[in-house]
Amino acid sequence: MQFDVVIIGSGVAGLTAALYSARAGKSTLIIENSIIGGTTATLETVENYPGFAGKTGAELISTMVGQVFSLSVSIEMLNIEHIDYENKNIYFTDGQICTYKALVIATGTSYIPLGINAEERLKFKGISYCATCDGRLYKDKKVVVVTNGAKGADSIDYLEGLASELIVIDTTNLYKNNNLQVFSNATVVDIEGDEYVEGIQFISNGNQYSIKCSAVFVCLGKDSNISLFENKIKTKNKKIITDDNMQTNIDGVFAAGDIRDKELRQIVTACSDGAIAATQAIKYLSKLK
Repeated sequence: MQFDVVIIGSGVAGLTAALYSARAGKSTLIIENSIIGGTTATLETVENYPGFAGKTGAELISTMVGQVFSLSVSIEMLNIEHIDYENKNIYFTDGQICTYKALVIATGTSYIPLGINAEERLKFKGISYCATCDGRLYKDKKVVVVTNGAKGADSIDYLEGLASELIVIDTTNLYKNNNLQVFSNATVVDIEGDEYVEGIQFISNGNQYSIKCSAVFVCLGKDSNISLFENKIKTKNKKIITDDNMQTNIDGVFAAGDIRDKELRQIVTACSDGAIAATQAIKYLSKLK
């Protein structure tokens, strides 16, 4: 397989990069090894993407995938074994090899879960991982935030102006807020509810609690898998370092979306990154002629 532009990751950053690349007439491949659309595809409601309020993340991804398919972009479900940046080859675990001229890394990040059984059942049914995405769904309702020290501080600040009552469960004893009820040194035991979240059970400083609530925001941070890249590409705190043009330290290799070392990680910023990365990749290709 040989393509002008290869994009690793099918989230909104990768799909946007593919859209711009294909519209410029470049042969384009998206490589994915998990869920097409990434975390966006799992969102119950998208509220803060301009012009798309009130629809599901899956609907947004479906529309974007349809756009890139109409431009003959391929999405291949493959596991990468190794990337040879010098010769621009990608080796897959099934023995296939792909050659690229420009590479866009858009593998995103994943939310760190609570790791309890109820989480999968009630995920996006009252359990949320993004306050700015879903906070308004629980306006004037009782909400719980589970944080790891200061990891959830921004989410707590955001939700404090929306929820009728906000309770913080801190897995450490580092988060301080005199305006809120904070339970420190806590471990979440269970989340109650059949169809939607109805409450949370946890242990704090040796005491067991059960609190009724409408939503649990899990704000333990995000994780990213950069094992494929970190030996060659410059990173910081498990994120890829780029300049404003999404260029990494390797010529012809760009990064876009949540995998980048940046401040704000939202759908709209990921799309912006993808558009810039593809545009710069196209400019790079023109120099190769």
